[in-house]
Amino acid sequence: MPPDDEPRRTSGLVWAPLALVAVAAALGTVLASSSSVQIACIAVLAVSAIVLGWRFGESRRTALEEEIHGRSHELRRALSELEIAQTETVRRLSMAVEFRDEDTGAHIERIGRLSTLLAEQIGMEPEFCEQLSHAAPLHDVGKVAIPDAILLKPGPLTPEERAIVETHAEEGHRLLRGSSSSILEMATIIALSHQEKWDGTGYPRGLSGESIPIEGRIVAIADVFDALTSDRVYRKAFPVEEAVQMMREQRGRHFDPVLLDAFMEVLETSGPDAREKRTDPSALVEGTLEIYGTALERGDAETAEGAIAQAIEDGIPATTLHGEVIAPALARIRELHGAGEIDSDRERLAKGITRRVLATLYRYMIGNTEPTRERILLAGMEGDEHALELQMMHDQIAAAGYETVFDTDLSIDRLQSTVASQSPELIVIGATDGEHSQEIAQAVEQLHAAHPAIPIVLGGAAVGGALPASRNGMRVLERIDEAVEAVEEQLAQRPHAASL
Repeated sequence: MPPDDEPRRTSGLVWAPLALVAVAAALGTVLASSSSVQIACIAVLAVSAIVLGWRFGESRRTALEEEIHGRSHELRRALSELEIAQTETVRRLSMAVEFRDEDTGAHIERIGRLSTLLAEQIGMEPEFCEQLSHAAPLHDVGKVAIPDAILLKPGPLTPEERAIVETHAEEGHRLLRGSSSSILEMATIIALSHQEKWDGTGYPRGLSGESIPIEGRIVAIADVFDALTSDRVYRKAFPVEEAVQMMREQRGRHFDPVLLDAFMEVLETSGPDAREKRTDPSALVEGTLEIYGTALERGDAETAEGAIAQAIEDGIPATTLHGEVIAPALARIRELHGAGEIDSDRERLAKGITRRVLATLYRYMIGNTEPTRERILLAGMEGDEHALELQMMHDQIAAAGYETVFDTDLSIDRLQSTVASQSPELIVIGATDGEHSQEIAQAVEQLHAAHPAIPIVLGGAAVGGALPASRNGMRVLERIDEAVEAVEEQLAQRPHAASL
């Protein structure tokens, strides 16, 4: 039974006695022989009609109020959902920005969690804490306006470059301001104030003490703690105890002393990570593939980058992302294009997004790795449609410390000349589609004949294309994440192969 049936039944029971009285009065008016009785019945009938009319009107008013209340509740819920959806859109942008800058790709989820725990610790209202959980991750969204040449610079910044980086607070404020969303309004305040310091030496406005909005003071603590306890390209993470000591030294200088003391209590009760962990790796990979694949189909670069950034943050290895997320998503794009469900422009856009994702992921993978191992040539043949898959294998091999040479769209002659000029100790050749399988077979045969001592790895199912019928004992990759293993195996067999 619908929930509103009960009030209606109750109202009907209330009206029933009045209705019976009115009916009795009407009958009395018709049947009574005395005029005085008729007058009395008419009076009763009139009063009953008035009361019934009033009760009916009151019932309709109540029903209307209930309907308005229900519609208002639905509207508030819809507006809340819209507000969170708007915030999620900007959060994805922020995640993509962090993925450019942070070693982990994004620390924004932890910032939201840490900030919320601190707000709860000091007794802020639940509504404030809920809004903060959505707004805090947008603290550095202004970095979208910072040029890559400065944001990604591996060495120290010049004073001029530092000044440009510091504009990200004002840029974030400019990007977020003017929204009707209470969450984005809070995010605007945070973006502008999270780099201020308690003693007034911060930026961009040089605010001090309680003139700094409490949202900014809270996020400043969460941001610095997470930065200190996370790996960076230029340093390893500080141990938690050391990070805590460094922050205590800034009590009353960088940080609000009362908030810092409360944050130390948070760490004691919630642990240094203080973030909800998702522990099922297979579910994480599956969810990432769904988000990333859908984003590629739609041409949504920010969501695609955000999905990969979040996956890295959740601990999914880059090689797993290559083999179980990015490669399958690309294969799906090719299927859709072949079936005519997406046009060539959308396919090119999906590949462009993936190139950008791979470039950023590669920077995360490579870190401080120096090429100290053998030289490996990764060659894509002319007409090969799987250069991005070969790129993923290259990135894994380079991240393992090998010196790499990566070239694509090679003719047979150019492949031979590249091998001659680069003198690689192993060659990885990408597979190709059926239309060009003859050419790749010929190239591999000629290459093997000219350089029998150089091991060759063929990117079979890992790349998704056809392979020559004759493999001559060459290692064939069936999975992209086996690239490093295959290279190491083939290189280890070189002395034995040479002796034969």
